[in-house]
Amino acid sequence: RRARREEAAQPAFNQPDPYAMLMACWVDYMRTDGRDMGSRGMKLAGDCEAGRDLHQEQRLADIRMGEAVNAMVESLSIQYRWAIYRSQGISTAWRFQNASYTDVLTAARDELEKKLRAHVATRLYFP
Repeated sequence: RRARREEAAQPAFNQPDPYAMLMACWVDYMRTDGRDMGSRGMKLAGDCEAGRDLHQEQRLADIRMGEAVNAMVESLSIQYRWAIYRSQGISTAWRFQNASYTDVLTAARDELEKKLRAHVATRLYFP
C-alpha cells in the first residue's frame, strides 16, 4: 500500500515537546539534594571505560541541563517564577491575589520559552 500525500507529510514519529522535556530536567534538578552529582563529572566518550554506567551519565547530563534551565527561571520576575514553580509542582500556593494564575502562567511560559530558545545550552532542543 502506498502512503497518501497527507500521511507522507506527517513525521513517522512524534517529537516530544522540548519545553516539557527541559522542564522535566529542571524538576529533577530542583528535587535533587546535590549529593549524588559526584566529583568526577561526566567523561567524554573516549575517556569512558568499558564498564561505564550510561544511565548515570544521562542522569548527570539531565541534572546539568536542569541547572541551566534553573538559571533562566531565576532570571524571571517573581510572579513569573512563582507561576512556573506552581505549574511544575515545586510550589502549591499562589501568593499573588491580584493576578490571575492562568494569565501569569501563559506570559511566564512565553517569556521562559524565549529564553530557552536563545540560550546556548537549550536552543538545540527547539526546531
